[in-house]
Amino acid sequence: MSETTIPFERKIDPVGVLSEILANITDERQIIRELLSNSVAPSVKAKNIFIRVYESNKGLALTVKDDGVGMSFGAESKGRLDRFLNIGQGKRSGAESDEFGEKGFGTKILYNAAEVEVVTWDGGPTAYKIVLLEPRKTLFVDKKDVPVNPRPFSPLPGMEKGTEITVKGWNDRATITKDFKQEELTNYLLYYTVAGYTRPKPETFPQIVLALGGVEIIIRTGFPYIKTMDVGEDAKTVAIQPIIVEKTTKHGKPVKITVNGAITLDTGKYGLTENSGGVWYSLNGIPYFKLQKNRYSKMLGFSDDFVRFVVECDDLRLNMSRTDFFYDEEYDAFEEAVQEAFQQIRKSKQFETFYANTKNDVKVQLQQHMIAKQKDLLSPEKKFVWASNRKLMAEPESEYDTAALLWILEGAGLLPFAQFRTLQYPGYSKGLDMIVELQEDKDSKLEMFAYAELERKFPNLIKHGHEAAQMTFAFCWDIDKSHVQVGTIEQNPKKSYKYSYTISGNHITVFELKTMPGIFCGTDAEAKRFFKEDET
Repeated sequence: MSETTIPFERKIDPVGVLSEILANITDERQIIRELLSNSVAPSVKAKNIFIRVYESNKGLALTVKDDGVGMSFGAESKGRLDRFLNIGQGKRSGAESDEFGEKGFGTKILYNAAEVEVVTWDGGPTAYKIVLLEPRKTLFVDKKDVPVNPRPFSPLPGMEKGTEITVKGWNDRATITKDFKQEELTNYLLYYTVAGYTRPKPETFPQIVLALGGVEIIIRTGFPYIKTMDVGEDAKTVAIQPIIVEKTTKHGKPVKITVNGAITLDTGKYGLTENSGGVWYSLNGIPYFKLQKNRYSKMLGFSDDFVRFVVECDDLRLNMSRTDFFYDEEYDAFEEAVQEAFQQIRKSKQFETFYANTKNDVKVQLQQHMIAKQKDLLSPEKKFVWASNRKLMAEPESEYDTAALLWILEGAGLLPFAQFRTLQYPGYSKGLDMIVELQEDKDSKLEMFAYAELERKFPNLIKHGHEAAQMTFAFCWDIDKSHVQVGTIEQNPKKSYKYSYTISGNHITVFELKTMPGIFCGTDAEAKRFFKEDET
């Protein structure tokens, strides 16, 4: 019996691939992060990068320009421009790639705009211009591929070598949003992009200029580590020497981490807040996101607004938007290594001396936090969650508060379901929050062992990188529908607390706790009036 083969050619659906990439955008500023990563790449050899954010005739616009080597084009020669425009995969998939294709994501998010223009010149006889008209509409509304046709032209007199990319109507925003204001954007660049490079910067690291509202500022690049010369018993800050820990996966793959950072009681001096303190994860020297709130700082007896650390590890895979990990055996080894590193810090003589010398100061700081919290809770302006004229708890301020409220309602039998039971709370490290049993109505299906996600505000569900395909339900204190940037969310006409969220063909049922029957949120005085009116 002879064997025969049938020719088969792999084909990539560009519409599906691009739609999936755009659906994974969790922060509007990722467009700058991606373009900046490309421009800073050593092979680009840029000395200066210019970022401008402004409002155009098509809405929120931005330009990223560098004076690097520029991009050539040639289908056979596979020039840089080919790779820049192609819908390809990254190095992790085994594809031939350089900095532009390292992540398999990067410049593809350009398509989430009303118009894109790329002009590039490598110093040769030909420059190139690419214009994408209505790429977002073409992908999401027309369900068609976006034509990409480079236009060659002769370099103009005075033209500088390099690449300039302009995006207009970004993410369907009409104006500059709060996240793109100068202070917020500067902090984002330092804590979540290559501008905050976490390793010693090479001499070739370019200068980055940010222009916004007619004002230009030079970004002081490099992660804002806390470095201190404090010594003696009065020292308020201790910087930890780099700690290196290596673990091995069950299949023998090494996972190595390096931890750098400091703890300080001088939080005002170093600008430490809930947003600027904590523990960041860095891949290839680029800080991408913070690790779980307070998880590691608590091992040192502090909260995130007293510490600023970076955990560097190049051995992990991230999700498509690089806002969370791809949870596999490498992550398990990473988690074990981080735990050990912070245990080493806690047991180190350097830290123990600092902690002993500042023990009274730590107590004072924590007591001040508690007094401030008590004053907040006793304030007549403080809002609480009420049910049947009963005060349940303060208005949720975090995911943990939301979980607490859900379980209070569950225990009191106040959830508007025929049946609900929490089976397990696996927690963040396993990539999911809850496993539940839920039956909405007596005549509806009983969902057994269903994965449910918890968030204070629904937009955080996507921002935190949770995979929609893996969950059945989501519970949120506040839907905050106006800030849902990707996918569609629709309110149930019969149950105002129930929503249906759709993204990339996946459907999730979302419940909003604050609008559930019998729930009221307000001050003591407001609750008194509300329940009195309700009785009448």
